[in-house]
Amino acid sequence: MQVEGIIFDLDGTLVHTIEDIAGAANRMFEQHGLPTHGVPYYLKWIGNGAVKFIEKALSTEVDEEQLMAYVTEFKEIYGQNLHDKSGVYDGIPELLDELVSRGFKLSVLSNKPHQLTQIVTDYYLSDWPFNPVFGQREEVPRKPDPAAAFEIAEMMKIEPDRILFVGDSDNDILTAQAAGMIPVGVSWGYGRLVNEPMEGMGELMEQPSDILSKLF
Repeated sequence: MQVEGIIFDLDGTLVHTIEDIAGAANRMFEQHGLPTHGVPYYLKWIGNGAVKFIEKALSTEVDEEQLMAYVTEFKEIYGQNLHDKSGVYDGIPELLDELVSRGFKLSVLSNKPHQLTQIVTDYYLSDWPFNPVFGQREEVPRKPDPAAAFEIAEMMKIEPDRILFVGDSDNDILTAQAAGMIPVGVSWGYGRLVNEPMEGMGELMEQPSDILSKLF
């Protein structure tokens, strides 16, 4: 089957963002006199949206109103400090250049809040025509639910089985499988698929250029 489109996860796949995410969370916790955490802990907690992220990082139980207040504050702090330590992974620019030159349609689907996903993509990946760029939206279930992946396929006007879904986590592989897309796991980024291989994910890509082997 000929591949025509590629959906990428964002954090840990295209852009290394965890240090800025951790820094924003720690700054928020410090302001409230709450315990902070090291990056390895935050790596375990990301990937399921901002609410779950803050809920797991909190050292104490809080009611929903207080939790949402913390989430809002975290997003505000992170939104002002997106560019301190983040960066595009080595080899990604060259991969994207090659994909664009060969006419593939590109998209981003993340569980990061939608507005922040768009800001990060615009800042680091504006040289390439990602369309659409979707983060977590209130009205759409987050990955691994395939709803947003199906929406992207429809917007691309490409059948799901002609789309690669590239990511570094189980959520990405599960989304691809649920949507009938071709799952492609990567070993760089946050290493989840290295530590916890998944049935049906196939061979892990060790570097961005390896993705081309799935296409040619």
